[in-house]
Amino acid sequence: MKLSELVFLTIIFLIFGFIDLQVNLFLKDFYIVSNLTFLFLCYLSFRNPQKINSLFGAYIGFLIDLNQNVFFGLHATLFTLTILVINYNYFRLRMFSSLQITIAFSFFAAFFVGFKSIFLTTMNFKYLVVFLSFFSAFITYLFLPNLGKFLIKKTKL
Repeated sequence: MKLSELVFLTIIFLIFGFIDLQVNLFLKDFYIVSNLTFLFLCYLSFRNPQKINSLFGAYIGFLIDLNQNVFFGLHATLFTLTILVINYNYFRLRMFSSLQITIAFSFFAAFFVGFKSIFLTTMNFKYLVVFLSFFSAFITYLFLPNLGKFLIKKTKL
């Protein structure tokens, strides 16, 4: 990956992280957690597995951890594991339709929300948050490939 692509993607992920924080503050009363950064990472990893590897996931995860003031390594670990799972099952996922891929990535996002909720709010864990976040991720990922194509067209990633 070129340095200009890395800087561009870093800025995009930091912007998406900021948007996630603002949307999560609004949706907290509705028990929904937004996962725009995680779903965009899943989309990029599925779109181009040669350039988006686990090292990139760790790098972006550490930046998100620093930006969101959560304990160091939470996002990095989950992003790295997700990229490894997507890269390992890349050819199986390519056989799926776009609806099946959306459902699979929504399950990844629900796992991400559940795992993150267990570590951050152990005494206040709610299954409703995980369940509703699955549907939120499903709806978000329906629109995310169009947004990703628009954002990445310039860098030719």
